This record gives sequence, C-alpha cells and structure tokens, in this order.
Amino acid sequence: MINLEKLRVILKILFISVLCFASVPVAFVFAGGHESAEDVEFSELAMAGEPLYLHYCAHCHGVSGEGDGFNAENLEKDPAELSDNSFVSKRSNKKLFKVISKGGRAAKRSYLMPNFGRTLSEKEIWSLVAYIRLLAEDKQHPVSLPPDTKVNRPKIPPETGESLRSFIKWYKNEGSSSALVKDGESLFRDKLACIACHSIADEGGRVGPELTRAHYLYKPEWLYVWIKNPQHAKPKTRMPNLGVSEKQARALVAFLQNLKGIEEEEEGEDDEEEEDDEEEESERETVQEVKQIVLDEWKPFLEAEGDAVAGKALFFDMEGTANCAKCHTVKGEGGKVGPDLSLVGTSRTKEFLLESILNPKAVITVGYASVLILTKEGKFLTGIKVNEDDQSLDIIDKEGKPLHVEKSLIKKFKMQKISIMPGNFKDILSKEEIQNLLAYLTSLTLPQLQ
Repeated sequence: MINLEKLRVILKILFISVLCFASVPVAFVFAGGHESAEDVEFSELAMAGEPLYLHYCAHCHGVSGEGDGFNAENLEKDPAELSDNSFVSKRSNKKLFKVISKGGRAAKRSYLMPNFGRTLSEKEIWSLVAYIRLLAEDKQHPVSLPPDTKVNRPKIPPETGESLRSFIKWYKNEGSSSALVKDGESLFRDKLACIACHSIADEGGRVGPELTRAHYLYKPEWLYVWIKNPQHAKPKTRMPNLGVSEKQARALVAFLQNLKGIEEEEEGEDDEEEEDDEEEESERETVQEVKQIVLDEWKPFLEAEGDAVAGKALFFDMEGTANCAKCHTVKGEGGKVGPDLSLVGTSRTKEFLLESILNPKAVITVGYASVLILTKEGKFLTGIKVNEDDQSLDIIDKEGKPLHVEKSLIKKFKMQKISIMPGNFKDILSKEEIQNLLAYLTSLTLPQLQ
C-alpha cells in the first residue's frame, strides 16, 4: 500500500524543486533521497527566499548568484559569488544571517553591502540564507527557523507633521551649510555607501535613480521622508531602511540639494582642495542660475495656475490627445507602462514635472528604460523590461501588453537611453492644457501629516 501522506510530501517537494530550483539537483533538495520534515522546511524557506533574492539581491549578486548582476560592474568591490560552494560553505548560517541583517560593514565584509534588518522580517532573512545555500548547492548546512523567530517586518514609525515642519524650517535656514554638505557627501560615498546604488556624474550604481540633478528633480522634504523611511514612501522599493539618524538625513538632503547638476561640475577637480567657502558659495549661485535659465525658457507654461479638474479629465481621456492614463497609474487606475504617479506632486518639483511633459528623454525613471529586441525571425520588439532571467525576457510594450520572449528566440537585444513617452506634447497640446496637466500632477500628494 502506498503511504498517501508520504507521497503528498514527496510531490510537494518535487513541485517546489521544479518550480523554483530547476537548476539545482533534486537529490540535493531531498538530502540524499530521503525526505524529512527538515527537508520540507528547508525547501519551503528557500522557495520563500527566491523572490526576495531576485528583488533585493540579484542586481548585484546576479540571478544565479555568480556575482554578475547588472549593477556589479559599477561597484568598487566585486559582489560575493553566492553560487561558489567553497565560499558559501565556509560561512555558518548565523554568519550569513548577520551579513544580511546588519550589513557588510558590521560583519567585516564590504561596506557596500547594505543592512536589511530594518526592512525584512527575521523569517524572510532566514529564507534568504536558505536560498543562498541552494544557489551554492551547499547541503552541509541545512537551514531551519530558530525558536521565536520574528515573522513580521519591523514597524518603523512614519514621519509626523511636526517632524516634517521642523525639517522644512531647518532647511530654509541651514540647508546650504558648507560643513553639512561635506558631511552629507561623506555619508553618501562612504559611511552609508549610497553610491553603491545611486550615481552622481556617471559615478556609482544603477539600481536607484541618478542623483546628479537631485536638487531639480526632488523636493527637499520628499528626500528627507524617503531617506528616513523608504518603505513609508514606497512599500515595495528595493531600497532598504538603513536606520538613518535625523542628523544624517539632514546632511544627505543638504548634499543632494546642493549638487550643481551640470556637465561642468567635474572641471577643476584638481584644485578642489584649494576651494574656500567663497568659491563654494559661488557654486551654489551657479545652481540657481542654471535653474533660472530653465525657468525662463518655460516661463509661459508656469506663469499661471492651471485647472486641476480639467487636467485630470485630460489625463484620463482615453480618446484625448494626451491619453496619459494609457501608460501611467494614479491611485490604482491607469496603465503599467510608465511610473506610478499617485504621489508625484509630493515627490517632484513643478519644474521637473514640466520638463517630463515637454522633454521626457531628459530623465528616464529607473526601471523604465526601453529595451529593443531583434528576434531570430527578424522581428523587432520594444517595450519596458520588467523581468529578466537566464532563459527569457518579460516586457510591457507601448500598448501596455505584456510579452514573454524566450532568449532562445532572440538574436540580440539592448537597452536604449530613450523614453517611449511621446516627445511632441509641446506641439500637440495647448499652453492651457499643459498648465492643467501640471495643476493635476502637482495635486497628487500624500495626505496631510498629523
């Protein structure tokens, strides 16, 4: 007679193995061919760890753990090869947990490795440990949950209205302090290693937004809220909560808001050590001059407030000239091709929103660059890449339709530094319509903090 319960367990493990670990020998998952409760727990933990790994880790460590993620080439130090059995097997489960939870610096590893202990639950971190064991085919260190493992993510209190008002008041009075800007740069480049994921003037990572023009793109208060608690601003962001202190957050905002953001920024770096406070003040004036040039060029569109109600109607009119909702989502309504704009009035400056309408190729939001695919049949496909693994690409075309393309059918593909957003709105929309769109977009803000 067949033991049905035993068969159920075997089928469950086989299903997990085929679904998530196709590249891992089934014998490894079965721990020698004999299933056990420990095998099942290990497999279930690893299954839970796979999507977390792909979301938070693969951009540096690679989809298969070979240290070849798309961001690896931008790092000062090579990411660990988590598929290397000789490397992984020398680390205990507790050691791997510590590196993920507390970051590389705390575990005497690379300072570029962030900490995830304030972002993920203990159970999620253990599931990442289990998945790393599978990537390395390390069967000598099975993973199980320790007693009293916390299953819920840490609850980080959101910023209050009082703290935000205090920041805004402080920023107006002290946000351009030279000493504070220098402290912020030190945090960005070294102590918090923001540069591992963000670039400035083509130096740094490509996981998060390029920040050379941060002063122009983002409102200071948005940067402050984001830096203090990224998940409060965007729950599914890849950026972990780094436990940034109030003092550190203010210094980082000061640094980012005082970046020049122009091509000439790197000129004269050899004389940097000789710069004094007077020269630094001159640089900040240059920032304002650059911004003023842009404002003068677009002054006709900014000289009067538009009608937000009319702007909303234009945004969602599927038969209209703009048809923004075809690609953009606002509060759950609209397309998925472009960025979600539900809070864009809180995060972005009015000038940047206008630039995005009139010259969308100037800044392409991270994750929304277009990919051009040439199939072996000679067919061209283009769209936004939403996922990639060793076997396939998933994209969303400009019509909003998802496409799954097997790499075996692709002759070649490349990422394009162009926006798929139409660049002719200045020609096809009236001045009043653009003003109305601006009014609607700037109205999309967070609820008033208490």
